[in-house]
Amino acid sequence: MSVNPKSLKNLKPGANRKNAIRVNLTLKPKTIALLKAQGNMSQAVDKLIELCCLGLVQHDGSLNPIVAGSEAITSQSNCAYIESETK
Repeated sequence: MSVNPKSLKNLKPGANRKNAIRVNLTLKPKTIALLKAQGNMSQAVDKLIELCCLGLVQHDGSLNPIVAGSEAITSQSNCAYIESETK
């Protein structure tokens, strides 16, 4: 199977002029339905991650949701690391 060079070019950062990188994910059907219900799926994922980084969604520091009875990470160190890695 041959890959079109233009397709590979589209995978590079900034290729779509939106300061984004195209990725492929395998998601559960329910997750896809919920994301599609938000309109733009990419924007819905970006919004969720931003809310996690702002501390508005409880997670364990690795963006795993907090289960009742567990402790949430209040620091935003993971998000700061991710931001530094993407610059």
